[in-house]
Amino acid sequence: MYNTLFTAFTDTLNREGRIVNDYATNLPYTVIFRRNNDKNSFKNRTTIYYPTTADIKPGQLLCYADDTYIVINKETAENGVYYRSDLLKTNATIIKFDGPTEYSVPVYAGDVNSAFLNSGEVISVVDGNVEMITTDNDYTSKFKIDDGYYAIGNYWKLNNIFHKDGVLYLYSTVDAYPADSALTLTIQADESYKMGSTATLKADAKYGDTIISNARIAWSVDDPAVAAIGSDGTLTCIAQGSVIVTATWVSQNISATKTITVDTPDNYALTITADDTYTTADTPTITATAQKNGTTDTTATITWESSDPAVATIDGTGKVTFLAAGSVTFTAIWTEQSISATKTITVEEGASGTCNIAHNNGTLYEPKSVCSLKVGGSEMPFNAVFKDANGNVLTELTPSWTLTNLSGITADDIVVTYDTANYPLRVYLNIVDQEELVGATFTLHLVDSTNTLTPCDLNCRVDSFW
Repeated sequence: MYNTLFTAFTDTLNREGRIVNDYATNLPYTVIFRRNNDKNSFKNRTTIYYPTTADIKPGQLLCYADDTYIVINKETAENGVYYRSDLLKTNATIIKFDGPTEYSVPVYAGDVNSAFLNSGEVISVVDGNVEMITTDNDYTSKFKIDDGYYAIGNYWKLNNIFHKDGVLYLYSTVDAYPADSALTLTIQADESYKMGSTATLKADAKYGDTIISNARIAWSVDDPAVAAIGSDGTLTCIAQGSVIVTATWVSQNISATKTITVDTPDNYALTITADDTYTTADTPTITATAQKNGTTDTTATITWESSDPAVATIDGTGKVTFLAAGSVTFTAIWTEQSISATKTITVEEGASGTCNIAHNNGTLYEPKSVCSLKVGGSEMPFNAVFKDANGNVLTELTPSWTLTNLSGITADDIVVTYDTANYPLRVYLNIVDQEELVGATFTLHLVDSTNTLTPCDLNCRVDSFW
């Protein structure tokens, strides 16, 4: 008989055995599951069969798949071959608080008088006591009559306690929450986020004014097309729209919601204003315009880089110094937004030459020389001479004259006429009262029409009578 039973059990165990794990140690056991057909048994009651070598005992918590079971008995071994135990699937958690610590004990809630409604993990007391069955351990053994605890979104009062074979039977009724100890849950999050952004949301679980730091929170969203959320509360914004985020305090079945708007991302643009071509004689200041959603950000911090400092350098203001002919790319970086823009420029060899002022006899005035003018209506004709680096006259350039640095004389005292047929510029004094002008000075300033040559200055002095 023994051998036959042992063989049959072993064959069934090998064929139908399932692995369950100890809730506390994760130690595995191989058991056979059977439906309990006892009409007087509790809901969710299951029977398991297991070898006598398996150290399974009443009050032990076993995990299978996503469920947790409480072992409520252990029958005498069948001919020394196997044990049989009844399991009750847990559907609630007892919570007691010690400061910010949440002590969680899985329980099965039942009622021998069928005076409760059980829907998933929600238990509604109609009348009378609800029997909650849990493991009898060092924590639960401290429970006493009139103790209070939290379970499934309610506060419970212990009316009776019964210990049997490592199993604790708690007979409880729903009671009013103690003063200043209500359980609350609040989601900490912004009202809106941008598409493509992520944010880690936080849910504050509180016992009165105390934050429960180890409360287990489950997250969900009503529209995963707009935003997704991970188990750690990380929100990923996918598309424009509105989404309702729900946080659930698992042990208490308390939920909080937060409506969040997902907006289109800000549009940032950085553009560089500069010509495509410059010469080595040019010294331009190029600009970068930073815009957010079409509006210029005047507070933006812009830094500059040159791809080839041997061709051109650029300072923090955008001022460029060209050093050689070639190609160079300038990069503007918008520091706050970490975006950049580039502009490639061709640098040509600039015209190198001289700019001089000549007297009517063709003699060039030497640099820093002084031209003497006489009062009394005399005039002094001047001409502009432009030459390239090889000394060739540049006839395509036209002069531009200005009078600067007037001292002891006014612009009204000087007459400037232009005679393109003879001399481009004629200068004479307009004041007949000669004595007042003797010693007066001014500067004749000459530039070419393209501003490619170095300007030329001629200092003039009134020092004699006509």
